[in-house]
Amino acid sequence: MALITKNGDVAKDKDTSKDAPKIIFPCENYMVKVVALESEAILMTILDVFKKHAPEIDEKNIGINRSSKGKFISFTFRIVAVNEAQLAGLHKDLVAIADIKMVM
Repeated sequence: MALITKNGDVAKDKDTSKDAPKIIFPCENYMVKVVALESEAILMTILDVFKKHAPEIDEKNIGINRSSKGKFISFTFRIVAVNEAQLAGLHKDLVAIADIKMVM
């Protein structure tokens, strides 16, 4: 599996475990989870990033969960991962959004 650093770079081999599972590209149904502060426009902002990196995304299949106090919202997206560069770019662009707190 490609491990992505906080800066959106692919981690070097020495930074990753040799036991980590490997992704075989293209990977259909690759899951990306995003946790953000709840806001009216956050989903559209996130979708713009996904459409840039994975234009085939199906907006009907986005999982959405809100925190019990309503401060946070989490999204589960499924994409076709084509390579590590795509995943690194997606991660980098997502973490650059101020309201996003975590990308997994």
